[in-house]
Amino acid sequence: MKAIGIALLIVGFNLKACAETNNLPQWFLQSFSSLKLEKQYKVIQPCKPAFLEADFNGDKQNDIAVQIIDLKSKKRGLLIINGGQNNYFIFGCGKKFADETFSDTNWLNGWRVFKSRYAYKPTFNTDGDITGSKRVNLKFPAISIYSREDGDEIAGQYIYWNNNKYISTHQGE
Repeated sequence: MKAIGIALLIVGFNLKACAETNNLPQWFLQSFSSLKLEKQYKVIQPCKPAFLEADFNGDKQNDIAVQIIDLKSKKRGLLIINGGQNNYFIFGCGKKFADETFSDTNWLNGWRVFKSRYAYKPTFNTDGDITGSKRVNLKFPAISIYSREDGDEIAGQYIYWNNNKYISTHQGE
């Protein structure tokens, strides 16, 4: 009887994971499969929403961002697949973010589509201390990933398209 209960519990978790993955648009699932990304990565959903959808690169088609984990290194990251294209971009999962020293988003516990037309990129001195900020104009929605403490966003990254590629900029402490 105990074995049946455990089996049902496992099936229930698997069905829940499948249901959440099935909420992803069909084109995304087809791209993920045709790019053979499932051989190296698994889509995970550690925080809500399960995925982000917006026209991140300005081509008039919605793109999808999901959180993933590298199956070998177990490092976490983000995957963006551009809608209408079979282009994908990975941040983390053992690959360094542009201009950053980290390669794992295991600290991430919140994310959202950032729709403001500008953000502020911190400027640093040679010791790594923040000395000010520089305004960055955003032509398209960005992805805001962040760490929370006591319900407040304390640090994170904006990932945005600069007309040529996705780049990221540090935010917060």
